[in-house]
Amino acid sequence: MSPETSGTFGGWADRLTYVIAEGQLVVAGCAVTLGALLLLIRPEIPGVPPVAKGIFASLLLMGPPLLGLFVTGARKLRNRNMEEVYHINGVDDTRRKLYVAPEVWTEKTVEGPSPYQVNDGDAFEVREFTYHEDTDQLVVRGCYFSQLADSKLVTIKAMLEDVHGDLIDAFLEYNRLRGRISKMGLEIQRDVVNEEAEADERGLMNPRTTVKDRFEAAKDDAEARDVDEIKDISQYVDDYTDDHGPRTPVDTNESAPKQPAAADGGTDR
Repeated sequence: MSPETSGTFGGWADRLTYVIAEGQLVVAGCAVTLGALLLLIRPEIPGVPPVAKGIFASLLLMGPPLLGLFVTGARKLRNRNMEEVYHINGVDDTRRKLYVAPEVWTEKTVEGPSPYQVNDGDAFEVREFTYHEDTDQLVVRGCYFSQLADSKLVTIKAMLEDVHGDLIDAFLEYNRLRGRISKMGLEIQRDVVNEEAEADERGLMNPRTTVKDRFEAAKDDAEARDVDEIKDISQYVDDYTDDHGPRTPVDTNESAPKQPAAADGGTDR
């Protein structure tokens, strides 16, 4: 390890402190389990009276729940007279809940609009919250209208992000479906050309159900398949080219007749 850098933990004491601080529920569960095992097994330890073992096991069993209850009660008592303030700013995505001492909140400085009351008047919402520790001065800024509160703006922003995500999914689905529609157009073109040519050769009437048949086939195909299985347009064009061969461009100079065809001139319309 380079001398310029230091490890995260300096020893096993640092590791144990980190585990206790970050995994409090795990440590409490292990302590309760150990206390229950000591009460059930009751191991014999030379030189240790049974009362001491019982007290130790009781502390392990009842200590973590009582400690959690004590901490929760102390927080409730501490915050019962505090002013509950929500600092929400939709610009920098700040969302935090603060407890301000009543005397500090009373002497606060409001720059701009007043704080907006929320939770049936039990709390306040501010857009800017700055506390100067050296002068013990609090500077806040609220909102002019309730509909412009940053909490509503954050909610609308989250809703628009969800809608945007749904629109992206729908766009991808329709983009894939466009390939199936392109294939349907190619099939209609092929069937119309082939069936009209066959009708002209046999002296039959031109078929008029080609578009309908292909449209119903494409509809059934789209309903039967999952959207992820639908190909893109380029893949359908490649399949059509593989089946019918590449399209040969027509040279306009060669396709033009050597001499113009005879005609009577027609009539003007």
